[in-house]
Amino acid sequence: MEPLMAWGKLMFRLGLVLLAVGLLPLVATQYIFTDVDQLVPVLLSLSVAPLGALVLLVALILFLAALARRRRGSS
Repeated sequence: MEPLMAWGKLMFRLGLVLLAVGLLPLVATQYIFTDVDQLVPVLLSLSVAPLGALVLLVALILFLAALARRRRGSS
């Protein structure tokens, strides 16, 4: 497996985990645990979720770079 594709897959997984850590507690306290204070889930959604989105963007760039490299190499 070429390195760009491997890094892209790893960054994609990391981005999904960060988004889940940032958004799932917020959703859980909004709909399931309504009596719990929402300070920590809101802080997670404002700090970790944007980082997860940024990591997903980097993963997309890595996938596109690997695809361009593969097409350029096969021509």
